Amino acid sequence: MTVTETSSGLPKAMGLRIGFARNALKLTQDKLSEVLGFSDRQTLSAIENGERRVKPEELVALSEALGRPVDWFMDPFVVAGEGTFSWRVNDSVTDEVLRSFEERSGAWVGLLRFLRASKRERLKPFSNILKMDARATFEEATAMGEAVAADLELGHVPAERLIEQVESRLDIPVLFVDGPSPTGEISGAMCRLPDLGVILINRQELPARRHFDLAHELFHALTWDAMEPEHRESPTPDESSRKQGRRYRIERLADNFAAGLLMPWASLKRVIDRERLADTEHLAEVAKLLQVSTKSLAYRLMNAQLIDKTTCEALCKMRCPQIMGPTPKRFSQSFVKHVHEGIDDGYIATRKTAVTLGLTISQLAELFEEHDLPVPFAT
Repeated sequence: MTVTETSSGLPKAMGLRIGFARNALKLTQDKLSEVLGFSDRQTLSAIENGERRVKPEELVALSEALGRPVDWFMDPFVVAGEGTFSWRVNDSVTDEVLRSFEERSGAWVGLLRFLRASKRERLKPFSNILKMDARATFEEATAMGEAVAADLELGHVPAERLIEQVESRLDIPVLFVDGPSPTGEISGAMCRLPDLGVILINRQELPARRHFDLAHELFHALTWDAMEPEHRESPTPDESSRKQGRRYRIERLADNFAAGLLMPWASLKRVIDRERLADTEHLAEVAKLLQVSTKSLAYRLMNAQLIDKTTCEALCKMRCPQIMGPTPKRFSQSFVKHVHEGIDDGYIATRKTAVTLGLTISQLAELFEEHDLPVPFAT
């Protein structure tokens, strides 16, 4: 399979991209039709719905009108119009910065989708869903997190096997990426495509934060149809967020799910000395064992009525003993292996791959070496 044979070159995908670019500029179909010289809006509507192919001269006109290069409309790795993102991102990140980073991230997801299709990987016919909606209680969300931990056989320290089981059992790839800045303003995201869901995690975050972000995004991956999250949410919602009703509630459900998944009752019973529930030093060590933050453990125990508010507040203020571990390698072993095989088998060009990943050819070679893979091209 070559680039030109992917679904990205078909009218439906191109139509979605045209609609995406038009909406980004806040242009109506009537206005864009007028710019293109169409006699009515129905022609553009048929193009955006994939019912009519775009003629070469029309594509050039669309490129000029929408401010996108011609190649963008035919790029097999673009997911604009098809993919939907939900970000955990600080308010300090502007919409413009987030849009730019989302396009980069979308290209990584699109590349992965293309490579999976090239290998004709078997699709799992059943979507992964949780039987709950926004009316669920926080206690029910916590219990569901515990149930998922048990079903995925995550063991006594769920954080240790979470990535492996999410990818192998649920077929949800997890990519560790660097944000637009090294300050951790973007924690993670869930990207939803019709045929693929991908979780992105900022690899520069502390281990406990990465674990919680992954569990939080997993909730969105499993409940997207019933509770589609907002495009951007703050990792630390303030009082104004609480007034947004359903939006805030969905994020709280995700947090409670994550707490149940990472700190199931079976694990807590195993590592907590019930005689030392008021001992914050002991509880901080428990947080280290479970590879979660002291704050996450504090609220988990208070919600379970195992500690009082005073102990909770004291534990929140404590710094968790250092959870050791290297920064995750860029992207993931499986992702980079897909890229390696794609280049080696001739499905993708080296230069195109490097540009998509935001790397030079030399840096692409370093990426393969980082993952202990031979470089599949001459350097």
